[in-house]
Amino acid sequence: MSVGAARFSGGAEEPSTGRSLLPYRPTMFQVGVARVAGRIGVELHVHYASSSLAFEGKEAVVAIKDGLEVYGATPELSVRVTGLGPGGVLRAYAGPVFEVWKLDDATSHSRVGAAAALGLEVLFGRRWAGSARLGGSVMRSPFAQADLDEGLEPRALWRREVSAGLNYRL
Repeated sequence: MSVGAARFSGGAEEPSTGRSLLPYRPTMFQVGVARVAGRIGVELHVHYASSSLAFEGKEAVVAIKDGLEVYGATPELSVRVTGLGPGGVLRAYAGPVFEVWKLDDATSHSRVGAAAALGLEVLFGRRWAGSARLGGSVMRSPFAQADLDEGLEPRALWRREVSAGLNYRL
């Protein structure tokens, strides 16, 4: 189980002003299962976030609270990069990301993208471990042209995130 903070760029842009419409600073909650054998691992994570919807420019940000919800799943392959001390492991992760963006009561869009991360896991005994990850993903805009006001154009959505978690090992 982990909690993360995400920052976005892209989504939709007003080309004449450079202002963007995008998800704004959600907290992401994630649970997952993993199987690691030697240097290689396979993981599946599901995540959820409720986010504000922001119209952002250089001079100001206008946000609507709880304007979006996102539900997703990320199957990943991991590779051990190096060991760090007696209980630490640095891993690289990569895989597709599948998400459903719910814009309001009637509108939702499914999106597929690519995700990658670098993570540190530190053991706290036989069964417990803490983890910290830095990652990112890219996918098609969560907005269809029909969702947007005139003057806005959909753009690829880039996400950067940092997360921390607590893992139980079977």
